[in-house]
This record gives sequence, C-alpha cells and structure tokens, in this order.
Amino acid sequence: MLSDQDIYQRYQRKMAEFSKPANISLIGHSLFDMWDEQVAGTPQLAGQTVANLGLSGVSTRQYLDVIVKPKRIQQLGQSVFLFLGVNDICKEETYSPAQVMRWLNDILTHLHTISPTSHYFLLEATPVNQINTVTNAQIHRLNTYLKQHCQSDVTYVETQKYFCDPNGELNLRLCTDGLHFNEQGYQVLKAILEQCIANQQTQK
Repeated sequence: MLSDQDIYQRYQRKMAEFSKPANISLIGHSLFDMWDEQVAGTPQLAGQTVANLGLSGVSTRQYLDVIVKPKRIQQLGQSVFLFLGVNDICKEETYSPAQVMRWLNDILTHLHTISPTSHYFLLEATPVNQINTVTNAQIHRLNTYLKQHCQSDVTYVETQKYFCDPNGELNLRLCTDGLHFNEQGYQVLKAILEQCIANQQTQK
C-alpha cells in the first residue's frame, strides 16, 4: 500500500503534467495514471488536449490530503473527470461508501473554487476479476451509494456495463491482471469519456 509520501513522490515526478494547460483534466488513480504507459501515451479526447493527473495507488482521502488541500492543482480544463474510490476499500481504515462520498465532495468543493465553470464527471469504479484486495460486491456497494448521492451538478458516469463479462467480472480481454486495463481496455475508456464530452457539448 502506497503511503502519503509515496503519493507525493509520484506527484513530484508528474509536476509537468500538473502545470500543463489542457482542455480536459483526468483526476484519479492508476487506471488514469497508467494510460501514460501505453504505447501512444494518454491520447487526446475528442480532439482536445488532456492533462493526466492520475496517481497510481492513490485513495480518495490521499488525493484530497496530499494533492488538493495543499493546492497542488492550480488549473483545470473545461471537462474534469474524477476516477477515485476503489483504493479506499482496501487502504483506508475509516472506509465506507459514505466516507468516500464526503472526501469526493471535499475535492469537488476545492476544484470548483479553481474552475467554477468546468463540467465535472464522476466515473463509477470498474469491476475486477479474481484479485485479493477488493471484491465486486464491495465495488457494487460503493457505486450504488455514489450514484445515489452524487451532487446534482456532477455527471455520474456508468462504466461497469462496458467492462463486465457475462459473470459480472472484469472482462479479461480488457485487462492485464484482473484490475488494470490493457490497450483494448483503454480504447473502451476513451470511448466512454468521448461520449461524455459529446453529450456535454450537445447540452450547451
């Protein structure tokens, strides 16, 4: 489990990304961070520039305490995607779905201060397949709570249906290890995010 200091060190290695102006900001854990490790890196989305502020291993609480509260984010794109929560299940002693929602709301309050005109999206946690740190039942309970209590001005984004196999597990064709995405998995994620952007532009 990565400590707060580990998360800070990962942030230090990505400081250029945090200071990069972009149309879209990705805030989250390894499923965003490891997009950079794909052959083509983190792509543009719908032809728009992207700042990948993902930090592998981070919990929602850690992103709040290590990154957001110390004001390490100074600018945001017009579209901001949050992908957090699953690591809290196995990392945070005070974990509960309600606690994750409180941490997310604290993060959103700070982000709104930085960029009140941005559109904010909350991605539900994606499924896993036979890993020993978290179960799909736990993920389902978290997602159910987040969907029910997501702020009205934040768009909740369903992801499970795109990544599940017929048994409700993470489709092994989309991952490397039952948790992290491969290139095919990232193509699915890209399509989800681009659809969100298209829907947002239609509503303007």
